[in-house]
Amino acid sequence: MKKVDRTVRRAQTITPFGVGGVYDFGSESFVAMDTTKWRCREEPDLRLPRLERVLGVEGFRAAPIADNSKFPGATRGGGSTPYYRFPAWLFCPTCRAMYKWGPFKETEGAVPSCSNCGKRHKLVPMRFVAVCGHGHLTDIPWDFWAHLSPNGKPEHRDCKNKRVYFKSWPDRGAGLQSLYVECRNCGAQHDLEQIPKKDSLRRVWKHCPGTQPWQKNDLAAPCDRIPQAVQRGASNAYFPVVESAIDIRAGFEEDESLFDLIRAHPGWTPLLKIKALVDAPDNKFAKTFIDPIVRDEHLESLGVTVEHVWDCLHDSGVADAEVPPVDSCDDELLNDEWSSFLSPPEIMPNAEFMADIAPLDAFGEHLPEKEQPVWKEFRRLIGQVTLARRLRIVRALKGFNRLEPNREMLVSPSLGATTNWLPAVEIYGEGIFVALDPRALETWEKRVPNKVLAAMRHAREKTTLDFLPEATNRFVLLHTLAHLLIRQLCFECGYSSSSISERIYSDEETGMAGLLLYTASSDSEGALGGLVRQGIPENFYGTLKTALFRAAWCSSDPICSEMEKQGSYGLNKSACHACTLVAETSCDHANCLLDRSVLLGTKNTPGVGFFSNFVALMEA
Repeated sequence: MKKVDRTVRRAQTITPFGVGGVYDFGSESFVAMDTTKWRCREEPDLRLPRLERVLGVEGFRAAPIADNSKFPGATRGGGSTPYYRFPAWLFCPTCRAMYKWGPFKETEGAVPSCSNCGKRHKLVPMRFVAVCGHGHLTDIPWDFWAHLSPNGKPEHRDCKNKRVYFKSWPDRGAGLQSLYVECRNCGAQHDLEQIPKKDSLRRVWKHCPGTQPWQKNDLAAPCDRIPQAVQRGASNAYFPVVESAIDIRAGFEEDESLFDLIRAHPGWTPLLKIKALVDAPDNKFAKTFIDPIVRDEHLESLGVTVEHVWDCLHDSGVADAEVPPVDSCDDELLNDEWSSFLSPPEIMPNAEFMADIAPLDAFGEHLPEKEQPVWKEFRRLIGQVTLARRLRIVRALKGFNRLEPNREMLVSPSLGATTNWLPAVEIYGEGIFVALDPRALETWEKRVPNKVLAAMRHAREKTTLDFLPEATNRFVLLHTLAHLLIRQLCFECGYSSSSISERIYSDEETGMAGLLLYTASSDSEGALGGLVRQGIPENFYGTLKTALFRAAWCSSDPICSEMEKQGSYGLNKSACHACTLVAETSCDHANCLLDRSVLLGTKNTPGVGFFSNFVALMEA
C-alpha cells in the first residue's frame, strides 16, 4: 500500500492544532502530544524578552520538524512527531466492524485498514469523544456502551469476546437515534440517541479517567468530573490560550542602556521578589538568581556583569517595588506597542520593527473642493495611521481548556511537567495601525447613552469567558471597526479571509484607542507589501468609506440590526456572519463584543454612531 505523507504547518502547531488539539487529515484523525514528547534542541530557539518576562519563561521553542516530513501518528514517547492517532476506536465504512487501534498496530505512513472484509478498506475514526472540564480527553468505550441496557445498567456481563459493529437502522430517520453499536458475539446493542446529552457517560464512568490519549494509565491525574461526549471537531472540545506580542525593537544601538536589557530578561522579575538581595550582596542565594541573567547569550556578548545587575537593582528601588499582578500582563504588552506605533523609532537596516507615519494631511490638500467636508470629518475622527512595513510577531501557547474557557483550570502544554519554555511560532509580516482622535472619541463617549450596550454588558458579566475584556463603548467601537476593515481589505487586496488578524488597543485610563491589522500568515502572503499599500492615505481613505457604506446594510436586516443580542452567549448586538464576523483565527476575541450601531447609529438614534456624521456627508 502506498505510504501517505502527513504534514502540518508550524504555525498550526500553536493554533488550531496545538497541544491537545485534534487534527483531521483526510479520513484520519490525530491529537497533538504534549511538549515533553517533542524532540528539540536543548536551548530555546525563539526569543522575545517582553513576552518572556510576562509569561515567566526563559524562551520559546518552535515545533520540531519530523524527518522526511513523515507523520507516523502513533508513538508513546521520544518520537519524531508530536501527534498521536485519536480516536483509537475506528470502524470500516463497508462491513461496519469496529477496532480498538493502538501504537503497536501502526506502520509508518500507512493508513489503518480493515482485516475483517476482503476489500481491506481504510478505517475511519468514530465521531464522538469524551472530554472533561479539567482538560482531559479520552475515547468512549464503545464495547461497554453496546452492552448497556435501555435503563442504563450493563447487561450480558458474561460476554468475554466482544466483537462490536457500528450500524444504522434505516427506518429510524437520519438522526442519532438511527445509529447503534452492536456486539455480534452476544447480540447486545445500544443506540447513540442519548450520547450528546449532559452526563450521558455517567453510565460508563463514575469519574473521569484523568488522562490524555497518549498517556499511560499510571500517569492518570485524580479527577472527579464526569466526562461529556462531544464531537471530535466540536468547538468546545479545545480552547487554546495563546499570548502574542510584537517585537518592537528597532535594533540594538550601541548606546542602548544595558539596564533596559537586564530588566527585559525573564530572570529579572524573580529578583524583584527578593528584597534582601539589595542590602546583602554576599547572600548565598544571590548567585542562583543572578547567574542566569549574566550568562544569557545575548547579555554576555554585550558585557553584562554581576556588578551591572547589582547597580540595576539599586537604581530600581527594589526595596519598595511591587511585582505587577498577572492580570496586567496583557496591558503591559499592549501599552509598549501602542507607544511604538504612535512614535515609531527610526528605521534601521535589518531591524525587526519598521514603521512610519502616513502623511494624511498632505493627501487631503489635493482632494477636490466637494470632497473637503468629508475629508475634514475623516481627519476629525482619525488621529493617525501608521504603516508597519515590517513586523515580527511571536505567538506562544500558554495552555488549553476543554468544554469552556477558564484560565483557572488551564492545562499547560507540558501537562504540568517543569519546563522553562513554551511552544511558540514567529511570524513576519506587515500591517496598518489606526489611532482614533482622542478629542473626538472623548466627545462621542460623553454623548453616547449608557443603555446602548446595556444588554451586551449584562451578558458579558454573566459569562465565564475571562479572556474577554469589558464591554465598553470604546472597545466595541474599535473591535467592530477592525472587523469591517478586515472584510473590506480581504475584498480589495485579495488576501484570504484568515490571512489578516487584529490587535485592539483600548484602555480609557491610559488613553489607548486604536487597532492594528496585520498579516497573520507565515507564507508568502505575509510580507508582499499589499497590506501596507492599502494603508497609504489615498487607499485607506477609500477603504474606510467603502467598509462603512457596506456595513450600513446587512443582508439579514432588519433582523440583524434590530436584535438586542445575538451570537455566542448573546455577546453581539447588530453583528452577524453576513456583515461583521470574520474567520475565527483572525479575531482575538472569539467574534464577540461586536455592534455596527456603535459606528453607524440606529434607525431611532442615528446620531449615536461614532461615524454617523461621516457617513451622512458621504451620502450627501
